[in-house]
Amino acid sequence: MTEAEICSNHDACHTSIAGSSEPEEVGSGFPRKSTDARTDARRALQRFQTPTAQKCWDSFCRFREDPCGKCARCWRMTRFCCCSVLPQLKLRPEVLVVFHSEELGQHTATNTANLLVCLGAKLLCCGLPEHDLLLRECLEDPVGTVVLFPSADAVQAASLSTTAALPRRIVVLDGGWAQCKKMNEWMNPAVARCVVSTASREEFGGTRRYKGGNGRVQTAAAFVALMRELGEEPAQVEALSAGLVRFMASFEAQMGRSRT
Repeated sequence: MTEAEICSNHDACHTSIAGSSEPEEVGSGFPRKSTDARTDARRALQRFQTPTAQKCWDSFCRFREDPCGKCARCWRMTRFCCCSVLPQLKLRPEVLVVFHSEELGQHTATNTANLLVCLGAKLLCCGLPEHDLLLRECLEDPVGTVVLFPSADAVQAASLSTTAALPRRIVVLDGGWAQCKKMNEWMNPAVARCVVSTASREEFGGTRRYKGGNGRVQTAAAFVALMRELGEEPAQVEALSAGLVRFMASFEAQMGRSRT
């Protein structure tokens, strides 16, 4: 993905990457508390901007250019590609999927957040400087944005459905649990975190097993539950749910086992 493509795909942020390289007071994405607080935030962000993050992004870009027997869009082996059976949707909120760089660099068939990208969400790689800056600028809208992450202060998604206006933008974090916790830490604390209560592995299954997970669900299932709990249009929620079922079915077919 070129910088020009990134900018064109994210015009809802009403800003360009150029002109954001110097940390001005406006556009930091963090509350104006003190110079030390802003410095700490920048340092936290820079922890992700490592040579490894760039290597993971480069690996992902090479995969998309030459997927070597896989579908570059759904990340399945070509014979199990599910793109043709996924629904055509226009999601009401803007959805940003922020992948940890290592998760994106692996781009395995077990990843479910990629389904959201297939359905129109925007992909960002945490640790890629231009993506990080763009995300921080998007997070300057704390009233209209929520982060799907079960932090200690997260609100129930269902409670947001009773507010005057539904979120205009949803940020979805994807990676291992420890990776997502770290990504969540550097994001604007003024942006509400939300958690869902109706997602279950019994409904959607899973592509990964978690030690002591106690029914822990993956990213796409949590997002479908979020749309349902926000009270989004039933037809869109049903389409999302059906898309996830088909996405999971193609994974099970590729693995040659029954859904669990």
